[in-house]
This record gives sequence, C-alpha cells and structure tokens, in this order.
Amino acid sequence: MKKHIFKILFLFALSLSVSCEDATDILQEGELTEDAAYRSLADVQSGLLGVYAAYAPDGGGNGTGNSLYANAILGDNLKAGLASNGQGAQDYNYVVSFTSGSIPHNIWNNRYVTINFANRVLGVLDRLTFTGQELVEANHIKAQLLAIRALCHFEVVQYYTTDYSNPNTLGAINMDFVPETSDVFERNTVSENLTFIKEDLNTALTLFDPSNATNASPIWISEDFVKFLKLRIALTEGDSSTANITLANELLTDYPLASFGEYIGMYLDVDDTEVIFKLSRVVGDAGVAQLFYFNFPGTGDGFLEMSNELFNLLDAEGGARRQAFVNSASTVVGLNDPANELLINKYPGSAAGQAINDFKMMRASEVQLIKAELQARNNMFADAATTIQELRTARGSATVTPASYTNLNVALTDIMLERRLELCYEGHRWLDIKRVGPELGIGVTRNSVDCASFEGICDISSSDFRFTLAIPQSEINGNTAISQNPQY
Repeated sequence: MKKHIFKILFLFALSLSVSCEDATDILQEGELTEDAAYRSLADVQSGLLGVYAAYAPDGGGNGTGNSLYANAILGDNLKAGLASNGQGAQDYNYVVSFTSGSIPHNIWNNRYVTINFANRVLGVLDRLTFTGQELVEANHIKAQLLAIRALCHFEVVQYYTTDYSNPNTLGAINMDFVPETSDVFERNTVSENLTFIKEDLNTALTLFDPSNATNASPIWISEDFVKFLKLRIALTEGDSSTANITLANELLTDYPLASFGEYIGMYLDVDDTEVIFKLSRVVGDAGVAQLFYFNFPGTGDGFLEMSNELFNLLDAEGGARRQAFVNSASTVVGLNDPANELLINKYPGSAAGQAINDFKMMRASEVQLIKAELQARNNMFADAATTIQELRTARGSATVTPASYTNLNVALTDIMLERRLELCYEGHRWLDIKRVGPELGIGVTRNSVDCASFEGICDISSSDFRFTLAIPQSEINGNTAISQNPQY
C-alpha cells in the first residue's frame, strides 16, 4: 500500500488545487472539487496517506535537504567525502541563505505543506457524517491527523524560535484551518504554540481506537507516538516534572532497548523491537542515503562522510554502534588523517533498494536518553548515571559511566555525548546544541581536519544568531505580516 503513497499524494494535491475559493479560479468541466473527491471513509483514508507522504524530514540529496541533512551538515558529525564536488560546503560554513532550496526554505515549506494537507482532510472529516464502526475509524484517522499537525508545528518552533524558555518569543504560525491565498499572519508566541500543540495531542488521545489493526505497526501514528512527542516537547520547554519520567518508563516497558543483533537488524529494516514510529520508505521512494552518497553506500561514492571526531568516539567504544554506523568498506589511514574514507552506514540500504531505508523517527533509545536528562534535572544523579549505563551496556559500549554524576553540568555533558553517538544522522545533533549548548557554554566545535575538508569554519557559538533559522524568503514575500528572525 505504501508504495502508492506518492501517486496518491499527487492526485490528492491535484484535486485540492482546483478547490481554491479565489475569484480568479474557474472550475473547468470534469474537474473535482473537495466535496466530490471526498465522499467516503475510504476517500478520507487516501487523504491521510497523502499527509503521511507529504512529511519528509529525510528528504533531499546531493548537497541539499531537510532536517536530517540540516542537523548533520550544521553540526560536527560530517566532513567532506573523497567524492565531494563541494556538496554542502555553503551550509557547513553557515553562509546565510533562505531562498528556495535552502535549509530554512525546505523545512518551513515541508512542515506547512503537511499542515495544510492535514487541515484539508480534517475539514473533510468535519463535513462528512459517520456512524457506528465507521465513526470509530474516522476518529482514529482524525487522531493521526491532529498528531502529525502537532508534530509539524512543534518542529517549526524548534527551528525558528530564538529562545524556547521565553514564552513571549515568536515561534510558528498556528494553523488549524486552510487559509486563503491573500491571508497574511504574524507568528504566534511560543506559549501560544505550545498550548495549541498540546491541545491537538490531548484531543488525539481521546480519539485513537485501541483495537485498530494499524496499532500493531510502527509505520502508523498511535497513542505511543503522542506520548513520545510529549516527552520531546517537555525537554524543549524545560518541563522536568517527575510525571514525565513516569511516562518515559511506561514507553520503555512496551519498547525495550534492542539487543546487539536486534539493533543491527533495525538499521537493515528487519527488526522493529525498539521502534515506536518510523516513516516507511519502499521501492520507488527516494533513498535517505542519497543525503550522503551519489548512488549507494560504498567506497568512492560518498560526497559527505562521517567526521573523524565522531568516528574516533565510535571506534573507542566499539560495540553495536561502531558496527552499525561505520560502513565496513571504510578506509582508516590513521588517526584524523585527511585521507580517511569514513563511510556512513546508518542507512545501509534494504530489501527496498540499496539507498532506501525507513526513517526510524522515534525509538526506545531516545526515550532512555530523555529519561536520563529528566532524572539529572531532578538531581537524581545516580539514577541518571544508571540509565545511561543501561543504554551503553545494551550497545556493547566500552565506555564506563560513573556511579553517580557529581552535578548537573557533568550529567548533561555525558548525556549529550551519548545523544551524539546514539542519535547521529537522525536529525538531533544541531538542535541538541541549540537547546543545551547555552546552558553548558558549548557550541559546534569541529575537529580541525574535518573542517579543513570543507576549508570551513571550525567553531560556532551556540549564541550565534544562525542557531535560529531564518524565515524563508518565499514566506516573507507572500506574507507581509510576518516578522523575520533577528539579524537576518
């Protein structure tokens, strides 16, 4: 079914494009309106698939991309590959660009396209009448739409807000309707965003059908998706209440940390033991490995490679992560040698294709890391250290965690290290530095050999204005009411 998503999305977008109420639109004979296109529960289900397909944090290739690419290229986990023709050099050097094809444009545009599609299908659900089992299924669909709408709004806040801790800072534009092309909007505040997002998530929790067959597969949004997202939000807004530790424990009960073998299988798309939610990618889809390779994960093909610094950390600890993340065809000439070919293997290909892998968006490992940070922020330093050691033990890591952290800074520094290793190339590193860096007094600090591969800058302070993305030029042009972020 998933292999037809992009065709469905195209037809979905095509049918919606003629439904604009602008006076300049003329409905041609044979064209479909939304009312004509969506008459049954099956039609609504097709619309839901289009919304799933629209959301693409793993999109891009050949030196451009979305949030996975952004967190890799703007952080300290990449260097130019031996096959590089300059891909990513401008982004690596923090050259300001917010025009079409830039990181700020790609993330903003993708999230609001997804929000717009979700709002259109939600509008259809409000117009149609269902009873009995169809109503139960319709509510389950609505829950998924609300959850993905909340996710997209939250991610806009993450990337385009200057200060998460200031409730009056501008964040995302709250959109729970389909705007007219002439409408203009200022951004809402972070406080307004979080209230809106939480309302969507709480409503979704009342609508899910626990008996729905989709709950058995991590490619569908479920109650656990919502619980997980609530934990991510808690970290971002600084909510360290012990209730969130309880929520983390509930998820870890249902999704245990993967064993060594299960972990290797997860990245080959043959094991979902610790996967709470993933984006399904099948034959015919774009491959996430194309963010780093021209054609396939292998020698001579990588235009972006693992940084020497990250490789050194993985090599020192050994275990499952060293095996899973570093391609066996890599060549290590010497410590931090410019000739090292350090091939990224986190997306090694699958039965769907040599560059195609599901994107594991929500995993038990991240829950474990969130739990540790929450414990540390509650001065539960021994518990936090134990939680981190449990993860390291599961990964076969040689790194020894102290029996107890001596203070919060020590704890956060070690947790940040573990997040860097565990979540590399999954869209976290740059956001982690943005969130925790000011607290620890750290920014992006790159190995000199790595930044020399791009002839690039090695150090970027977490107080640099570029740690908040610019509102893209396309939005500025079309929305005269919106405020640009400072210094852009």
